[in-house]
Amino acid sequence: MVEAKFDSDYQSAFRHYDGDQDDRINKDDLKALLSDAGVGNVFTRSAWAAGIIEELDKDSDDCISWGEFEDVFIGGKE
Repeated sequence: MVEAKFDSDYQSAFRHYDGDQDDRINKDDLKALLSDAGVGNVFTRSAWAAGIIEELDKDSDDCISWGEFEDVFIGGKE
């Protein structure tokens, strides 16, 4: 999806789904991303989002920061 919709620019994708532009993807932002990606349905997307945040959220703020996103999706920084 990132390749097709954002020309492989993960930072643009992150900014697009960061609905309130606070540099964090919250559960609602993530549900929108999952919907666009065709993952789950209206009944299961919330559970998907909660599980993904639980796995990726290293600082326990219930959101995915750019750094947390970058570490997983584009390998992070050395």
